[in-house]
Amino acid sequence: MRALREKAGMTQRDLAEALGREHGMVARIELGERRVDLVEAYELFKALKVDPVRETAVLMKRFAEAG
Repeated sequence: MRALREKAGMTQRDLAEALGREHGMVARIELGERRVDLVEAYELFKALKVDPVRETAVLMKRFAEAG
């Protein structure tokens, strides 16, 4: 998530504001302290202006490779 956010040129606060959420939520996600469900992932991807279908496929491939 952090790499996508940085690629989008956004700070954690920028992303939180785009989502209408608290800055701490974004920080906890990036630190691995908070999991994200698919609906939240979709919202995050849209806020980051990336294709949610493509990014979800990338994640699923990584999960499959990790076993």
